[in-house]
Amino acid sequence: MLSVVMTNTAVAALVICVFWLGVTVARALGRKASFSLAPLGFSRPKGGVLAGIGTGIAVGVGAIVMSVIVNPISAYLLDSLGYSTESTVQQPFMRGLVGWVESNPSLAIPAILLVVVLFGPAVEELVFRGAIFNGLNRLGALVFSRTTVSGNPANRTNRTAFVLSALVSSVFFALLHLEPVLLPAIFILAIALCALFQRTGSLLPPLIAHATFNSFATSLIILNGLGVFELPV
Repeated sequence: MLSVVMTNTAVAALVICVFWLGVTVARALGRKASFSLAPLGFSRPKGGVLAGIGTGIAVGVGAIVMSVIVNPISAYLLDSLGYSTESTVQQPFMRGLVGWVESNPSLAIPAILLVVVLFGPAVEELVFRGAIFNGLNRLGALVFSRTTVSGNPANRTNRTAFVLSALVSSVFFALLHLEPVLLPAIFILAIALCALFQRTGSLLPPLIAHATFNSFATSLIILNGLGVFELPV
């Protein structure tokens, strides 16, 4: 768990430092650029904070329902095609967390909630939605606006940039989790988080949605560790 925190902290610091380095270079070239982190999504959601939180929770709950439906289908298809459906990353990690809750619940439960539900999703949203998706989306909109023929509607150009940026960043996000069975559900979740970021202009709603999604599995891990019921992990 400590290694996860240290790695995520280093990644978040790297993203922010690279952003500030880009701003420094832009200012040196005479361009107007601010050191504000608003372009990365550190801003108030459109429609307000409460609306952003509510939307994030709704998307997160929808993603949980979607994963409950999609994951068994994904496992069945992989099994039918002869591919292994054994979890080599998530299940060992979950078993370790369950054992930690069993041995030291007073420390394990708050630590798991902090890292898995809040800190981890915050860093992943900064990297994949704030930096990768948002950066590709802005770059794509700029490139398409300069290369498309005159008279092409701006909203069509922006839509093309969004689709390509969301697909690329979501594929990376899904592959990062290294779980074939979970890949379709995580990919769909990532697309939804990109759309949420695009709509609100803030990291807060996708963070809330991501945290809500993670809280489902986290709750099952904690309940398993406390002996409320046993899960096949």
